[in-house]
Amino acid sequence: MNDKQENQIYSSQSLLYSGPLPPPKDFYDYEQALPGTANRILLIAEQEAEHRRKNEEKIIKYTGRGQIFAFILAIISLGLIFFSILKGEPLGAIVPAIIALSSLIAVFMGKRKS
Repeated sequence: MNDKQENQIYSSQSLLYSGPLPPPKDFYDYEQALPGTANRILLIAEQEAEHRRKNEEKIIKYTGRGQIFAFILAIISLGLIFFSILKGEPLGAIVPAIIALSSLIAVFMGKRKS
């Protein structure tokens, strides 16, 4: 038997990155492997950023419209409640009251999510 012992050392490395662009070293390697790839990667990242900005603008626009609509609906419902009570029909105020409360809740919930 051989008295020598063999020791082996294993090493493993993993690199993680997030974002639309790879690290500079990988970016350079892509360009070396296939010329023009760096430009294509940049173009894709720019298009993605533009798409994201447009979607965020739409969300902000429609959220504001929804809050305005809910506020108008709540005011109309409160007017109907007041009118029903003045006419001596308190039961006729129940449906507008529910609509008004749900509209106001929607307005405040919309603000909290933003």
